[in-house]
Amino acid sequence: MDEFLSEKEQVEEIRKWWKENGAWVVGGLVLGLSLLVGWNSWQSHVKTTAEQASSLFEQVRIQAMVGNADGATELTAKLRSEFGSTPYAEEASLVLAKLLVEQGSLEPAAEALDYVVASKDDPQLVLVARMRLAQVRLQQGDFDAAVDVLNVEDAGAFSARYSELRGDIAVARGDWSTARSEYEIAISDLGAGVVNRELIEIKLNDLPQASLAEVESES
Repeated sequence: MDEFLSEKEQVEEIRKWWKENGAWVVGGLVLGLSLLVGWNSWQSHVKTTAEQASSLFEQVRIQAMVGNADGATELTAKLRSEFGSTPYAEEASLVLAKLLVEQGSLEPAAEALDYVVASKDDPQLVLVARMRLAQVRLQQGDFDAAVDVLNVEDAGAFSARYSELRGDIAVARGDWSTARSEYEIAISDLGAGVVNRELIEIKLNDLPQASLAEVESES
């Protein structure tokens, strides 16, 4: 604003500017306040949701600790339906699956693990779920399904464990050549800290030299 304008002219310039731009200024303030209120409301909603989901998850854990499969199943279903966007739904499913396996309910356990595998929200959690699902399928005698669930592009830190499981499946099939190969891969894996190397060496040493097919053909 020109410093040489008279006070009256300055007032008139201010009025003119406000008339032209006042609505935009007010609108900007209102929008800013609305965004601030909306952001705070969203943050409050997120916090409340996380707290409710966490509380339900703790209830699932308690039910699992006392061996109440029905209670754990019901609470896990509630977590999935009401808080499926939180990681607690997948974690509860893993807890539930472990309980169901311990009680011999293999197919319901597989269904719980399938939920985690399908979620794909947490890659590491999915890799863990795949391992456990492969073990369930192996116990069920569904060797093809067990192998399929371990068919991933990169098992990351669990690669040695995946190889060990493939070896276990091969043993169950009587394919000792494949089992030997997978066990050797598991032992030589640089990231094999997640496996029991001594146990794998025992499994490896216990393998027959000939395959089951060769033994059967000789007999």
